[in-house]
Amino acid sequence: MRIIALGIIMAFAAAGAANAQFAAESDAPIDITGDTAEFQDNIAIWTGNVRVVQEDSILAADRLEANVSEEGEFSSITATGSVRYSNGKEAITGKRLFFDNEARTITVMENVIVTQGKQIMSAGAVTFWIDTGMVKFKPAAGQRIRGIFYADGDEQT
Repeated sequence: MRIIALGIIMAFAAAGAANAQFAAESDAPIDITGDTAEFQDNIAIWTGNVRVVQEDSILAADRLEANVSEEGEFSSITATGSVRYSNGKEAITGKRLFFDNEARTITVMENVIVTQGKQIMSAGAVTFWIDTGMVKFKPAAGQRIRGIFYADGDEQT
């Protein structure tokens, strides 16, 4: 589903530290704030009201941990707590977000809600493959995937 993929890929597109992007095709600086931050070896951890902002894109979480490779690229990023990503057009919420640079995937888990305008999808987890654009929704145990979609004429922008 392209609308879901677009929102998720903007969250961590081009995950290299030197050319990291949080907003699609942006060279604007990335502003990360939190109540505390600690750095040791190749791990950076922000906790408490964490906000990552680049232009109109915002990722909020209770905790964000980034592992940086020897080459200076993010090898993985984990956001936990009340995770919310928004770019002004799409939004995705869940309890955990995991970016895996080696697998080239972004997964949002636990009570996932994806919205674009009036369109809504809910699932237990959603995984996005960065290089192929494939998106896979998985239900929570004992539940089903749900989507509410409106025809173009019915949606108000």
